[in-house]
Amino acid sequence: MLSDAQLKQLVLDELQWDPKVNHAHIGVATDDGSVTLMGHVSSYADKFAALDAVKRVRGVKAIADEMDVHLLTAHRHDDASIAEHIAHVLEWNVSIPGNTVKATVHEGFVTLTGEVDFQHQRQHIESQVAHVGSVVGISNRIGLKTAVASGNVQKKIEEALARNAELEADNIKVSVRDDTVFLHGEVKALYERELAKNAAWKVPGVKHVEDHIRII
Repeated sequence: MLSDAQLKQLVLDELQWDPKVNHAHIGVATDDGSVTLMGHVSSYADKFAALDAVKRVRGVKAIADEMDVHLLTAHRHDDASIAEHIAHVLEWNVSIPGNTVKATVHEGFVTLTGEVDFQHQRQHIESQVAHVGSVVGISNRIGLKTAVASGNVQKKIEEALARNAELEADNIKVSVRDDTVFLHGEVKALYERELAKNAAWKVPGVKHVEDHIRII
């Protein structure tokens, strides 16, 4: 069991090691496996990268994001310019079916709406928008289209978990009710829990994933 001081140092080391993270103004506090990131970053993409880095750290059970985005002067644009840039991102992104996703911008905060077929498309779109200059926050309200469940959903997810070399699939239990998947069990790191959730989301017909996996 890591102490709070040990976990804090591991998090700081990971933030400093990852070249995608601008860690200069990020503060870290830890409490029994929970990590709080404070301070400020110069772009929403920097915030995205910092959160991803912390998810990889052994012993992290939860993350609280209290980082502010302080845009550099060169990166500041009005809402109309941000919206135009995002429109181009959505238009040229081959992962987005048709014109099903819309973005509205208010003081640099982006709200995404519309529908896509899969969760990974929702995540990909948010990731792409996060890298648009002057974006300070994102509310991802993209829904999933209604789809017919594909065969035995529980079996498909269990097989996907078993194929993943980074997961101990025997420690994760899957159950399904209607269009919702329930995950229970134990993993050793936050990123493993993310892997399990992503596997569940990939099955057509799944519209909700309830994560009850514990990190030990």
